[in-house]
Amino acid sequence: MTEANLLFAVDAEKLGNLGANYLLSKEGTDAFGSGKFKGEERLFISLLETHLLNTTMYVPQKTLIKVGEQFEEAYFVVRGEVLMTQSDKSFKLGPGSVLGLSEGMVGLASKYTVTTLTSLQVKIIPFHKVDSIIKGLLPELRAILVTIIKRNLAA
Repeated sequence: MTEANLLFAVDAEKLGNLGANYLLSKEGTDAFGSGKFKGEERLFISLLETHLLNTTMYVPQKTLIKVGEQFEEAYFVVRGEVLMTQSDKSFKLGPGSVLGLSEGMVGLASKYTVTTLTSLQVKIIPFHKVDSIIKGLLPELRAILVTIIKRNLAA
């Protein structure tokens, strides 16, 4: 297996500094309207300060997800990096990554193993709360989630 490159991450420091009320400000509305933020950045800002999800930390080298296991919860990466391994392929994922949501929502077992590479801060997404979370999101963010789910399930 070769060295895994960082496959996905948003600039968590930049986006975190904007704060939760940014979405409600005129500046935030204008930035969204102008296309300044990509979909994953809008999702990150929205989920960063939500009170619907609990935040937890994991130490490096902790296995979060194992191949073949059913998902009881999904993980939204706030800070840190994980290594996702599937067969002989490995990928690093960072802030903004959502792990296990698509599969867990439809009851599929994991096709990959995820291990923390660094200290990791995540928001836990319990599947019994997914409906309330989706109802609280902006319509654009709901559309992003639907797209992510369809893309993951088609692969």
